[in-house]
Amino acid sequence: MRSATRRGVVASLGLTLLGVTLAAAPGTAAAESISASEAASPAAYVAYLTEKAAAGDTGAQEAANQFKELPAEKQNRFLELINDPATTKALVEEADKAPEAATARTTLADGDVVIAREGETGVQAGAAYKDMWASYSVYDTIFGIKVTKVTVRTNFQVKGKNTTKVYPGSASHYNYVPAASFDNSPVKEWISSPPADNAQSETVWTARWTGGLGSWSARERVWGDYRGFVGGYLK
Repeated sequence: MRSATRRGVVASLGLTLLGVTLAAAPGTAAAESISASEAASPAAYVAYLTEKAAAGDTGAQEAANQFKELPAEKQNRFLELINDPATTKALVEEADKAPEAATARTTLADGDVVIAREGETGVQAGAAYKDMWASYSVYDTIFGIKVTKVTVRTNFQVKGKNTTKVYPGSASHYNYVPAASFDNSPVKEWISSPPADNAQSETVWTARWTGGLGSWSARERVWGDYRGFVGGYLK
């Protein structure tokens, strides 16, 4: 699902959500953005992250510490990239290219920007049944600093090779792009028809940028079975 204004965004969008530090409740907006000009200098960007950390976002403090360790020229380049519309456009297009890869990486801006996709699995074994989960995430980094991430997760039960039950799924994200905010639709979940017999969860993410600079929307889906993570996409 692509919004009409998808290509008009102005900030770097990292997708997805892993080791989530700031979660947006399904179907609600995340009031987390400021104008790009308010965080245009290294000191202002650190202040922005410090404020998020003070509100309980532990990942923001880590990002602030990593940012402060960068040389001055890289700090300035970081801020250029995080507010460059070409970065976001490339991220969205690259995220569509390998939808079912468990792990895939794409580099941009001469390697300064990395877009990564990850599939993960967890299991709690029982006597006759196993409760399992599978998640799919897309995120981006600039100079190794995770900037944004979106994740969708499916929770399910299997017996042997059969998916017998699907539990409520979930979606989460973090975001260290000052001008961007995220929200997502309520997570849907279901079991696909045999022979696939996959547990599936999906949500639709929407990102908006301050100052009328554009928006972006895409569907993120994950599916799994008795093997754990099977596939996912963001498009």
